[in-house]
Parts: sequence; C-alpha cells; structure tokens
Amino acid sequence: MLTSELARVAGRMLAVECDPYWVLRLMERFSGNTNVRVIQGDALKVRLPEEPFTVVANVPFHTTTSILHRLLDDPTTPPEIVYLVVQKQVALKHARSSPTTLKTLNWSPWYEFSTSLELPADAFYPKPEVDACLMVAAKRGPPLVDPRHRHLFRALVRQAFEGPGNSAGRALRPIFTTTQIRRLATDNAFSLDSSPSTLTVRQWTSVFDFMARMVTQDRWPSPKRHARRERRRR
Repeated sequence: MLTSELARVAGRMLAVECDPYWVLRLMERFSGNTNVRVIQGDALKVRLPEEPFTVVANVPFHTTTSILHRLLDDPTTPPEIVYLVVQKQVALKHARSSPTTLKTLNWSPWYEFSTSLELPADAFYPKPEVDACLMVAAKRGPPLVDPRHRHLFRALVRQAFEGPGNSAGRALRPIFTTTQIRRLATDNAFSLDSSPSTLTVRQWTSVFDFMARMVTQDRWPSPKRHARRERRRR
C-alpha cells in the first residue's frame, strides 16, 4: 500500500524489502512502473544512494534505533529528509525540545525532529501493542554545528550526560572554569542545578561553540571514541 502511493509521486523509487515472498509480490505488482526498482536486502546493510534522497518507511519498531543510526549518524551524507512510522512514544521523545536524550542530541544539530500523523494500534494488522506516529527528521540548513566537528560535539554531550554529578554545573566542570560556567548559564538561560537533559539542542550548541572559541584543546573531551563507534555501526 505504501509503495503504491509513493510510486504515484516519486520520480525514482527504490523499494527495499527483506522478505523474499514480498519481494516477488512487489516485483510482480510494479513490473510496469519504470520509476520503481525493487531491491531485496536488509535496510541496515543495503547500499544507500550517494545523491540526495528521501526515506519513507513503516519500520519494525525494534529496528527503529538501528535504522536511525544508519541514516543520521553521518550528516555529511544524504538523506535530506526521513519519514518513519515508529512507536508513538519514540517519536514524541525525539521531537520534544526538553528534556532531551543523549541519542537525540547526537543527531539534532543536523536534523530537526517533528511529529505528524498519529496512528492508533488498531489501524494496523496484525495489531501492535502500542500506538504509532509519523516521525520526521529533516536536515537543517544551515546546521547548528559544522558536520566536520560532529564527533567533538558528541563527545562533549556524552561527557556531560555520563560524567560525575547530575547537574549542568557539575557536568561542565572538567572543561570550563567556574567563571566560564556561570557566564554560559547566564548567556544561555539555564540553571547550574538543572539536569543536562533539560538543556535544548540550541543551548548545547552554544556551549559547544563557546568551548571551541574559549577553551584550550587540552581540556576538550576526546572525540576518538565516538568516531570509532560510528565506524563500527557502518
């Protein structure tokens, strides 16, 4: 059903399906559509286009995070926009500005998350245990952080989320002086006692920009671990 609607409007379409039975059904149904190409493969492994493209998919809920990693980890590459039908709570979690999660912050300087159509569980067969929602991740233009510095930004927020202390003030101590931390809190309107998760992506990118301009590199968190994780996921 989804492929039929997309084929009406897409200039070119790659339909990726893992199940051999459904691959044959798709090939039979769209054999007359010159703009549709059916590929049998795993969405986590299939080669993605190098030119700008859009993703539209109703994904198995248990693969949502893995697919988001595949699509969004490297903001220097396409896609330009992603439409995924996912578990409703997952969509709402990524789209809210605060509190945020470490995983959402790893993507949101380059992709803006929002929610659209909500779908109750009984709209599907077989019926899942939870409601669904259309989640949209659109590439920002311009990005909030230069994509070349993504590993350093992710190292900063990971250190803040996972380091000692449960407040923004304590989380920032290993990098900034007390005076700098107070200035950051004042300029960006957050409390030193608040949790790191309550800072929005724009507040975090402002903190990152200040670090890059005002803090010597020997105090920066190391981005190497995050670069290794990204390479392993690929």
